[in-house]
Amino acid sequence: MDETEIDLRSLAGVLRRQFRLIVLTVIVVVGIAGMGAFALTPIFSASTLILVDPSSKNLLDPESSFASAGADSARIDSEVEILRSDSILLRVIGSEQLVTDREFGPTLGWRARLLSFLRLSDQQLPTGQEALNDTLTNLRSAVQVQRRGGTYLISVQVRSTNRDTAARLANAIADAYIAEQLSYKVGSVLASRDILQARIIQARDSIVRSEDSFDDFIQSNIERITAEGGATGVAAMQRQIAELAAAREANTALAATAQASIGQGDLQTLVTTLQSDALNALQAQRDELTAAISTATTDSPTVADLRSQLERINQNLLAEASTEVSNIQAEVERSEQREESLREAMRNEVLNSSLSADVLTELYSLQQSAEIARGQYQTLLSRAQDLDTQANLQIADSRIVSPALAPQSPAFPNRTLIVLLAGLSALALGVALAFLYENLIGGFTNEDQVESVLKTRFASAVPRQANRGANKSFADLLIEEPLSIYAESIRRIRLAIDRPALRNLGESAGDNNGGPTESQVVMVSSSAPNDGKSTIALALARSYALSGERTLLIDCDLRKPSQHRLLNLNPSEGLQEFLRAAPGDSKVIGQIMAGDPMLDSLTVILGARHSDLPTDQLLAGVPFGRLIDAARKTFDVVVIDTPPVGPVVDGLYIAPFADMIVFVARWAATSQTEAKRAIESLRGSKRPETEIVAVLNQQNETRSSYYKKYGGYYSDAY
Repeated sequence: MDETEIDLRSLAGVLRRQFRLIVLTVIVVVGIAGMGAFALTPIFSASTLILVDPSSKNLLDPESSFASAGADSARIDSEVEILRSDSILLRVIGSEQLVTDREFGPTLGWRARLLSFLRLSDQQLPTGQEALNDTLTNLRSAVQVQRRGGTYLISVQVRSTNRDTAARLANAIADAYIAEQLSYKVGSVLASRDILQARIIQARDSIVRSEDSFDDFIQSNIERITAEGGATGVAAMQRQIAELAAAREANTALAATAQASIGQGDLQTLVTTLQSDALNALQAQRDELTAAISTATTDSPTVADLRSQLERINQNLLAEASTEVSNIQAEVERSEQREESLREAMRNEVLNSSLSADVLTELYSLQQSAEIARGQYQTLLSRAQDLDTQANLQIADSRIVSPALAPQSPAFPNRTLIVLLAGLSALALGVALAFLYENLIGGFTNEDQVESVLKTRFASAVPRQANRGANKSFADLLIEEPLSIYAESIRRIRLAIDRPALRNLGESAGDNNGGPTESQVVMVSSSAPNDGKSTIALALARSYALSGERTLLIDCDLRKPSQHRLLNLNPSEGLQEFLRAAPGDSKVIGQIMAGDPMLDSLTVILGARHSDLPTDQLLAGVPFGRLIDAARKTFDVVVIDTPPVGPVVDGLYIAPFADMIVFVARWAATSQTEAKRAIESLRGSKRPETEIVAVLNQQNETRSSYYKKYGGYYSDAY
């Protein structure tokens, strides 16, 4: 339960401290996303729904329809690929004239436009096959065809910058697909019919050869058939068949010639060919009218009437000629029928006559071949007629169940969704940046973070205190409120400093007297100004003095001394004057040393004024080393308040003199990068045995687990 509360408080604290960063991130990301969403060209999407019926359909035999469930899925997938094919898209490009369309037609690329804009080259739009290929590529990228789950429905979706164009092209693709499907089915049937037509011609030739063979056999054996079988009428019937065949062929040729003359409009040849009294009379009238028209004046009123009469005679002549041709063709059919009747009668008479076995066998064989050929011919002819009918009765296997309509709103961009997602993403990004800044860049917020980042021992966290006024220092709490949590945190720093000495003392003498016996120099530093190191140094010195240690506090921040303000003192001379003084000048050391107004047991060496000149050479000189040696001999503890390590190098010259370094980081403010850099600089300057401990200053009390657990105890103590 406690861990959960700590985590929630930690999260709330981070969000509160980094609220501006989070809000700024949200505003920037949402603003950019909003501008981008409204700058994007709207894309409209229209969809046509097609139903595919995979069953085979034959309108001449409805009961023959069937469907194979196992092949249905493959069939639908195949139809999807057909819909995506270039042949369908090319049909649409041609029907919709997309090559000249501004959206789907060929355009110049960005490189070509740039060169043309810079007038480095004269770029022209592609034409011909290249333009068609570009249009096909553009249309293909705008079309999406997909099957709706495991159903027989296929969705054809088209995207366009124009809502009407999107719907029009989606419907055009569906229409082209159905037309292509129907054309393929009709073409397949007609191709089958054409194959049968060739077989029909072969079957007809086979019939003719069979009939000719039968007749030739009778003709060759007419005398034997007459003598053996007594079929005396066979010869007469054969002569009649030959006469009918000759007449039929003559009439067929006459009808063909007349039909050609009618088609060509050659009336003179038509009359000469048919030799009909009615046609001759009409031709005589036609000649008279033609002569009258030729002798009449062109603009005479009677010319028009004569030409009208001539036109009527021509029409009558053609009509009479067509009648004559029809009569001839009818006569040809009657001749064929009489020939067939005579041929059948002749065959029956021959077959019924008393012929020898070998003759009858040969005749029956020839007759059977003719019947077989005739049966095959009838079968093929019937099938070809069925295919002709099927070609006219074909229907597509697919139909449009839901045509595309012009969409009311664009499919892209969805501005509301973009802004909403951008807002949520920006909020998540802002929180992530807040934690990143808080834990990696911005500052330290807990003990584990300090130890893991700085790789040093953590001493204590000093809580943030309310403002005590212009002339009050937080270090005064060591004396005014010795049982406060602030005073306890300072004592924890002192314990962290003394712990190595106490451990060594216990190991060597076994005497645990509560503090170190050898003099030690404690350096208090930080990476940047305003981290509170001077206040920590004063409070730490007072804590040592209160414990009975002879304590000296040295303000070594020569650039910007501050201990005299914390103590409300105004010295005329400071450490800078001492270091600049001539060797052996004892008056200066007396002038720069002062006592703590609130604690007599604490001695302080102050700084008097700011320095506008470099001070590092003063701290690197011999006088400062002598001062530290003298302080070690006189005092038990020497606390040195040093300048920040980041801005100036003075602290690095002081580090070799220190037995312990207290590094102060301001809670949630000191940059982790700067702190790590400062620690590395101190490690490179200090003695190997000198340890660095870290202090987290001005910690928010609401985040202090120690304060939550023992705050009531300290309150009762007050």
